[in-house]
Amino acid sequence: MTESSASFAAPPAPVGQRRLLTLLFADLSGSTAMAEWMEAEHYAAMLGGLRALYERIVPHHGGVIARIQGDGMLAVFGHPEVREDDGRRATEAALELHAAVRELLPPGPRPADFPGLALHSGIHAGIVLVNDGDQMRGRFELLGNAPNIAARLSEAAKRDEIIASEDSLGLQSQFFDTGPRFSLQLRGRATPLAAYRVFGRAPVGRRFEASMRRGLAPFVGRGGELATLEATLARALQGSTLWLGIRAGAGVGKTRLTEEFLRHAQDQAVQIHRGYCESYLSAEPLQPFLQMLRAMDMHDGGPHDAPPELFAAQHSQPGQRADALLTLLLALARRMPQLVFIDDLQWADDASLRLLHRLRAAAERERLPLLLLTASRPIPSTAALPSANDGDADLIELPPLTETEAARAVQQLLPQIDPFIAAEVQRHAGGNPLFIEELCHAAADTGEGLVAGPSSSAWLAALVESRVGRLPPEQAQLVRVAAVIGNVIPSWLLQALSGCGEQHPAVQALAAQDFIFPDQRPGHLRFKHGITRDVVYEATGLHERQALHRRISVELAEHGGQDLHEQLAYHDAAANDWPAAAHHAEAAGDQALAASALDRAKKQFRAALAALEFLPDDAERRRRWVGIAQRLGMACVFDASQDDLRVLRHAATLAQAESEPGLIARTEYWLSYVGYALGETRDSLRHARAAVETAQDCGDHALLAQLPGTVGQLQAAAADYANALPMLDLAIARQRARARKSAVNQIGLSFSLCCRAYVLADQGLFDQAHEIFAEALTPFDGSSHAVEASIQGWRAAVLLWQGRWAEAREAALVAHRVGAQVRSMFTCAMGHAAGAYGAWMQEGDPTARQHILDATAWLAPRGGGLYSSFQHGWLADILATQGDAGAARHHVALALKRGRQHDWIGGAMAYRAAARLAARMGDSERAKRYLGLARGAGEQRNSAHEAAVTALLEAELRLDDRWQASRDRAGREFERLGMTGFLERALQL
Repeated sequence: MTESSASFAAPPAPVGQRRLLTLLFADLSGSTAMAEWMEAEHYAAMLGGLRALYERIVPHHGGVIARIQGDGMLAVFGHPEVREDDGRRATEAALELHAAVRELLPPGPRPADFPGLALHSGIHAGIVLVNDGDQMRGRFELLGNAPNIAARLSEAAKRDEIIASEDSLGLQSQFFDTGPRFSLQLRGRATPLAAYRVFGRAPVGRRFEASMRRGLAPFVGRGGELATLEATLARALQGSTLWLGIRAGAGVGKTRLTEEFLRHAQDQAVQIHRGYCESYLSAEPLQPFLQMLRAMDMHDGGPHDAPPELFAAQHSQPGQRADALLTLLLALARRMPQLVFIDDLQWADDASLRLLHRLRAAAERERLPLLLLTASRPIPSTAALPSANDGDADLIELPPLTETEAARAVQQLLPQIDPFIAAEVQRHAGGNPLFIEELCHAAADTGEGLVAGPSSSAWLAALVESRVGRLPPEQAQLVRVAAVIGNVIPSWLLQALSGCGEQHPAVQALAAQDFIFPDQRPGHLRFKHGITRDVVYEATGLHERQALHRRISVELAEHGGQDLHEQLAYHDAAANDWPAAAHHAEAAGDQALAASALDRAKKQFRAALAALEFLPDDAERRRRWVGIAQRLGMACVFDASQDDLRVLRHAATLAQAESEPGLIARTEYWLSYVGYALGETRDSLRHARAAVETAQDCGDHALLAQLPGTVGQLQAAAADYANALPMLDLAIARQRARARKSAVNQIGLSFSLCCRAYVLADQGLFDQAHEIFAEALTPFDGSSHAVEASIQGWRAAVLLWQGRWAEAREAALVAHRVGAQVRSMFTCAMGHAAGAYGAWMQEGDPTARQHILDATAWLAPRGGGLYSSFQHGWLADILATQGDAGAARHHVALALKRGRQHDWIGGAMAYRAAARLAARMGDSERAKRYLGLARGAGEQRNSAHEAAVTALLEAELRLDDRWQASRDRAGREFERLGMTGFLERALQL
């Protein structure tokens, strides 16, 4: 690194070291009461014994005592070096402390009811600022929220109880016997904390076994590697001695691959031995081989079939144990083929490594059938000892999962998750199966997306930080600089900051260790895993980060280019330069909006609003806030949420405070439009009328020209077709005249045409509707524009009304695909649901029910969506047909509840499902009543197709002798309306 860049990155003043620590807070239960009946000398002696236990046990588990105050102790794990198992170490220390204190007796006389001594402890992990301590503050001064949370957990723990946060343990909780995961509301914390009560150790020795206890992630991909393993075993079975090493970073799936292979190998004529090495509590030499020895079971061949070498090895003295184990394994290989598997070889002791090499050499000399299989992590060349590697083995370098394999893993772990969250998990995990598993668990727990910033699992962050801690100083600093730049790293910018270009040895070394790799765009690098970047960034000191962010902003500005607003907005905000951050975020949002990149526009406008909150509160700032909020409204119409609606409500409050009619009118307009996108039709009509009145008062003719389309769309959504069609016709006439002037006008025209098309279709004018759909799609067909997804979604619904199932599924697929591309959750979900219902109607697809439930769940966090009664109606129909009465009634109720917001589109379908359920129960009168309500719901919309389908159901249920007349009436209507799929059903009666 260059001298100038290194000095620039340094913090301006020594303020401590930012570290990821696991903290154990232990306190003596009932000590205040004991102090009342104990003599002072006895009490002091008891405290002396307690402190002696603290000072002996904590260091034994790799911890450091930060301070002891009275009978309480705070210990830290992860200082001076972060280890991936710090949470486990802290919990092991707590268990040993609790056991030792239970055996400790205070001196002097004790009351008859004295229960004995006991601790209560809390364990938590997080980022802590570590300063040198003093006599008052203890060995370290620890600043941050994590020590407070550990203390609160200790307070919440009862006598002889250990409470560990999920952040500190994560997957490592499976190493312990714990109670169920629970949420704890701690004093001073806004949100509940997930935690476990720890009762003892579980019979688990390695992380794979811990994963098995929780439930393994799906085994995906790895076909080539599995074939290599099986071919190598086949060669060993034919009489060869082979050593095959699998090498990959933490969490990439070495052990999962080998376990899958060993499961297959059990069917072969081979004896399998397993052992593993530990970095923790592994003082026993020859650990993996002794594990094999203890597990050997010769009873299958009878006790007399055991070779004498087994007895000799079991009773050998420590000095002769390696020779005895070698003799045993060679003797077994002379009897039948042997497979010896050692996991986590990078932690093997020297004696184990020597024995491994001796075993291979001796077996090769005798040409014995032996396969040695080892799994290990790459060891940096600077840290490797000559013998501490698997360099003599034939190696399989295990890569991360491919995009397709990662997508399959996420889909299996989160079958119902929002596809945007699934994509976020994939991007963040970078193909690492462990990261995928943990992020999926986090997403499943919250039901929300991944939060940018620090990892939600401190134990997972410790895994990353322990890797960074093993890097040479130059590489460690370089990866921190790269993390501040971002997930994608322009090579020129990295060189400007660090003096290290893309071909610099330090950069190449980081690439070799899977930290960063070349991006698809020339001249750019990228972090292999988004988690790694987030953890490294969070562990970088605040002042160092801000200094780098300021330097990056300068470099970007000097580099030039209008496309840099988004990057400048991010770095200016991180450097707390709020005026510049607001300016660049607003400009970036405008650029994205002009390019129809609506998700990026939405993100940038929100960033601009957040930056404005740090500027002085004056009239100019408030007007600017309202203006940006209105553009946010434009950006979110295809993917609106309740949060967007809250922003616009605040904008309306600010506009009212400024008493500017123009601001008020336009804010009311966007409130109506975003509410419309969320399906809040009734409230949106009120806002639209307010916008009309205010725009008329202030003479805002441009807004008045837009409003007929919005009002018409809202009236159409409320099934007020008589008033909707004239308003839509007026809007279309105006928009046609302006369509060629701008893309925005063309979008407005196409959407107005789409609304007119589905209104006509609902009334049975299908041919006209399809002509209008074709016109609406012409400017966007195949463009992957958000409006194309919306139009195709509505076209799919109309085709479902007609019973043209295959065509409906094709249109729905386009809506789903384009909706996913432009990140429009509404169109993505509606396309998914419409396609599933089409599959159900066409071929009785049994998965359709779940697909529609998934789509409904995707929209739920956003507050539902426009015409969500559709989805509930489809579900009610499927569930009633399947005979799932309880679930069907639930969705009937939800579909009808949507009527409160004037969403009547699924009402007739819901009533028909209720009629089918009543008929199944033999209640003909109730079924007839529901059929009457279904007819009424269709008549409310003047819907010819609903009337025909209701008549068909009357015929299918055969509630009275008029069913044939209903069948004939339905058949005539189906033929007239071109409802082919329904006509086929009618003809089958």
